[in-house]
Amino acid sequence: MLPAVPRKETAMKRSTLSRLLGLGLACAMLLPALPASAADNFPSRPLRFIVPLTQGSGSDTVTRFVAELVGKDLGQPAVVENRPGADTIIAVQSLLNAPADGYSILMISPSAMVINPLVNDKLPYDPRDIRPLAAAIRASAVLVTGANSPYKSVADVLATARRKPHTVSLANYSYHYRLGGLQLQQMAGIDLNHIPYKGAAQVQTDLMGGAVDLALLDVGGALPLLRAGKLRPLAVTTRARHPELPDVPTVRESGVANYELSVWIGFGVSSKTPEPIAQKLEASLLKALGTPEFRNFAARTAYAEVLAEPGKQMRAMIASERVRYGELVKNYDVSAR
Repeated sequence: MLPAVPRKETAMKRSTLSRLLGLGLACAMLLPALPASAADNFPSRPLRFIVPLTQGSGSDTVTRFVAELVGKDLGQPAVVENRPGADTIIAVQSLLNAPADGYSILMISPSAMVINPLVNDKLPYDPRDIRPLAAAIRASAVLVTGANSPYKSVADVLATARRKPHTVSLANYSYHYRLGGLQLQQMAGIDLNHIPYKGAAQVQTDLMGGAVDLALLDVGGALPLLRAGKLRPLAVTTRARHPELPDVPTVRESGVANYELSVWIGFGVSSKTPEPIAQKLEASLLKALGTPEFRNFAARTAYAEVLAEPGKQMRAMIASERVRYGELVKNYDVSAR
């Protein structure tokens, strides 16, 4: 028969066990509350919006407008940092190398989320590393040349390119516009000289100076120079004429049947960002994109369609874009820089 355990010792053990169980239960109850608490206090310092293009592009202008609205909504300043180059990889790495705390927000587009993974086998990131927050706008492009260029129409360009292959130069500053240029080239049956750039600002400068013949630019970024007479529009890439450029024909009207090019932009954070913080940013972005101020800005300055779609819808859009761009990448050698 086993010796009896003293009542006092048994009671002490039970008391200790109860305290440990109570402490464990308290810790377990606190764990899910920690991210919510962090979100309640977020943000407590300035936000950083990263743009993978140079200042002056339409995407940069849109980001600056959105950043200001989000900063006001969340009660903290929002600064915009331009990190162009390497087909958006520099900007993406800037986001992913920062703490995943929601204070760094990346402007994303098909280049970073769709095209890079399709054309770069050594991409230093996975698009799943980025958590989409909100789709902002969808914009169209315009084919432009310098004001003193000999090209007055798309027909002039096609005639010269067919007579002298590889002599007409076309600037591009992202895989998206390179694909657009290659698609135009193949559909028109011509051979252009493709010149890569880091961003729109230098493209615009070289167009005005005559260092490059043509470029596809987003309408919002190009309009000020078009109105000032520093660039000449040749054609817009939409199916119908653009309301801000009613006298400019479409590429389709200009002899390249079925050609169309548009681009969307949105915002994302590191996928490691605590979900309550990501949701708070998503809500603020959607609020900003739905304001009359932004819709007026998009119509009058960016000249783009407002999407204002949440992260879930944006993920679905990205998935469908991978299919569409996957077909383009099969047909065009975008690796030739």
